[in-house]
Amino acid sequence: MSAQPHLSSDAVPRALVIEDSEYTAYLLAFMLERAGYDVTTVRNGRDAQILIDGDAVPDVVLLDLMLPHVDGFELLTEMRESPKWRRVPVLVLSSKMLEADVVRAFDLGANDYVTKPFRPQELLARVNRLAPSGQGPG
Repeated sequence: MSAQPHLSSDAVPRALVIEDSEYTAYLLAFMLERAGYDVTTVRNGRDAQILIDGDAVPDVVLLDLMLPHVDGFELLTEMRESPKWRRVPVLVLSSKMLEADVVRAFDLGANDYVTKPFRPQELLARVNRLAPSGQGPG
C-alpha cells in the first residue's frame, strides 16, 4: 500500500482510494491489493487534487464524500471536468445515505454508490465491474 500520492505505470490495474479514515483506507487497500490491484491511498481532498492535476490516471477510484479540506463532491466535479479523468470510473463509498446525496453524486458523474458499512465481497465485485476490463485484474 502506498501512502505517497503517485500511481504506477505498469500493466497492473491501478486503484485510487480517497478515504480519510485510516482504518477504512487500510481495509480497502488490503482488500484491493489481495485482488491484484496496485493501490494508492490519499487521506484528504488536497492530496487528491494534486493527483487530479498530475499526469498519472488510475483505472478506478473509490471516493469518500466527507473528506478534510476538499469534499468528495468537489473532487468528483474536478475529475469530470478534467479531460484525462473524465472517463475514469468512480465508485463513491460514503456513510451519507440521504437520497439527495446519492442523486447528487450520480448527477456529478459517479458510476456507482455504496454506503458504509459496506460488504467487502460486494464492494470488490462492484470495483471489478467498473475496472476497464470489466473483470478487474487477472
